[in-house]
Amino acid sequence: MTSSRTSLALWLPSFELRLELVRTPELDATSVALLTPGEMGGRQVVDQVSERAGASGVRRGMPVSQAVALCPGLTLLEPDPAHYAAAQEAVVEALAGLTPVVEPVEPGLVHLGVDGLERLYGSPSSQVHRALRVLLEVLPPPLVAAVRVGRAPGTFGARVAAAAARPGSPVLVPSEPTGALARFLAPRPVEILPLEAGGLDLLHRLGMRTLGAVAALPLPALMRHFGAAGAELRALARGERIDPVRPLHRPRPIRVSLDFPSPVGDREALHRGLDRLLDRLLVHPERKDRALAGLRAGGYLEGGGSWEIEATLREPRALRDALAFPLRTRIELRPPPRALETLFVEAVAFGAPVTQTSLFDRGEPGARSREGRTEEGVAPLPAGIRDAVRELRLRIGAAPLYRVVEVDPWSRIPERRYALLPLEG
Repeated sequence: MTSSRTSLALWLPSFELRLELVRTPELDATSVALLTPGEMGGRQVVDQVSERAGASGVRRGMPVSQAVALCPGLTLLEPDPAHYAAAQEAVVEALAGLTPVVEPVEPGLVHLGVDGLERLYGSPSSQVHRALRVLLEVLPPPLVAAVRVGRAPGTFGARVAAAAARPGSPVLVPSEPTGALARFLAPRPVEILPLEAGGLDLLHRLGMRTLGAVAALPLPALMRHFGAAGAELRALARGERIDPVRPLHRPRPIRVSLDFPSPVGDREALHRGLDRLLDRLLVHPERKDRALAGLRAGGYLEGGGSWEIEATLREPRALRDALAFPLRTRIELRPPPRALETLFVEAVAFGAPVTQTSLFDRGEPGARSREGRTEEGVAPLPAGIRDAVRELRLRIGAAPLYRVVEVDPWSRIPERRYALLPLEG
């Protein structure tokens, strides 16, 4: 099965904050806010808030100073991205045993393709119960009890159904009769549409508060205000656009890690550790000579918690320096908040296998001249040869490559005319 027209959406609001409250249950009865990862020179803002904090007026995107002023007893939590990613991955892996069509959208929101599952698991209600039982294998019961479930044709309809559901009361929109999805969508708020804040403000100024109002607006009027996106908004609001659930095809990440004997906070030490891990990553047998297009680096902080950065390369590369540069840049922008006990690097996206290029590029500086020597008598190594030497040393510990050097060209004994010197990359 490659896709599914019917979606079962499982949504756990404030997924990351709820994971933190499970780890520290004593905070559950207090006002808590989870912060965003801060960039260097930038200020952290509130990301997710508990119900008590929300009742005090704390909102997402609010500066920390303003949030504390509104709620003096507010507990601020630093994010732990490695913990959240591991929990999300465990959820996806568990649900993949229920159906092969699993599409994770964001932390805490997963779509399941359920076409044809009636023969395996019974009615839609039975499918919901089965999915929640699977989640109990990887999540604590309090988190599973808070999951909201929606089932409808298409991913948009299922997400709206999940947003309208309450824990323990799934919203199931039937595929038949025709028009059932449109009738369900009509009273829903326009905030559910995939629009930026400016687009929502425009809908409010036009007096449209529900999807039914958007669906009733003539197409030329919508396109006059939103351009080509107006047709998409109208199709979503009328239940005419049914986006199927598509399974996420992704290669399994390759991960290497380094445990420090004592916590490390020095930037240069982190860079040296990063270089060492990239060397190990490039010779990892699972890489299979593929170039790397996406990297994730991070570590576990002294005293608990984690830190992560990601880098996407413009072109897939397989050279350490080319891979290290974007990661070092991200470290400068968002350094670890505390010293690291463990540093790791993951390859998360791959390009085509690296192909062999010409070792002697005549157009590059340092390539062999016509005479084969410089003023010092020995030509510098081309970049391709230097890279080959480094790769061999990483793989087998030595580079069995040699340079032919003239020693005594006028000698009558051939063995004395030339010598072999090891290549130094």
